[in-house]
Amino acid sequence: MSKIGLVLEGGSFRGIFTAGVLDSLLEHHISFPYVIGVSAGSGNAVNFIAGQEGRTRKVITHENADAYYGLGTLKNNGKVLDLDQMLAYDKEPLNFDSFFASKVEREFVAVNCETGEAEYLSDDGTPESILQICKASCSVPLMCAPVKIGGKAYLDGSIVDSIPYARAFERGCDKVVVVQTRKAGEAPTDYSKMKLLLNVCYHSTYPKVAEVMVERRYNYDKQMRRLEELEQDGKAIIIRPEIGSIGHFENDVEKINDFYKHGYELMEKNMDKLQEFIKQ
Repeated sequence: MSKIGLVLEGGSFRGIFTAGVLDSLLEHHISFPYVIGVSAGSGNAVNFIAGQEGRTRKVITHENADAYYGLGTLKNNGKVLDLDQMLAYDKEPLNFDSFFASKVEREFVAVNCETGEAEYLSDDGTPESILQICKASCSVPLMCAPVKIGGKAYLDGSIVDSIPYARAFERGCDKVVVVQTRKAGEAPTDYSKMKLLLNVCYHSTYPKVAEVMVERRYNYDKQMRRLEELEQDGKAIIIRPEIGSIGHFENDVEKINDFYKHGYELMEKNMDKLQEFIKQ
């Protein structure tokens, strides 16, 4: 049987679409031997591996989000986005026992601020390590401070490797299931339009970060072209929205829930196709 990898794109609150997809997979008892997440995809990956259906939705849903995102958070602790609060989310704690009992090989993408290169991080079997790695992978540039792990500073992995399917193949996967948070043709944030701001924020400390952020849009388009080739060759299946995406930090709870529902229903509609892809 083929080794199938699950690849989860980021997208901040747009990850609620992925949550819908993954909750459908959990209901159908579908798992994968290898899972890789980047940015919001990392949080989704952790909850999926732990088997906690519905947890991502509860974390992202705006009615619970005022503790970790927005002007109130900025006023209280100087952060627009408080990832410590968001990832811990004590109203429904992460089931660490279930997560660490899983045999799934998992990796999380973060960018090394010194080198400007993507690194693929794995936990060491402790709750502290997985939370710190997810925090690093989700640290949105210009909104969050770099996260230190082992003396190295890291930021959001999607800066460099937005759709890390190539890494899945490097790890021995024969095929990949890719969950994206943008519909076909939707472009990611174009940081090349923010050169002045990037230079102000990173030039003196992490110049490589500013460089790779400027190149992000070009690299994303290159990744998408290759991914579409893999799909045509039968080595990838892509699950992505068929409607316009919500905002990165959407504050309309109805839109958030509708996007979740869209992900769930789209996966249900494509379940037979997915199961056939897995069996081949």
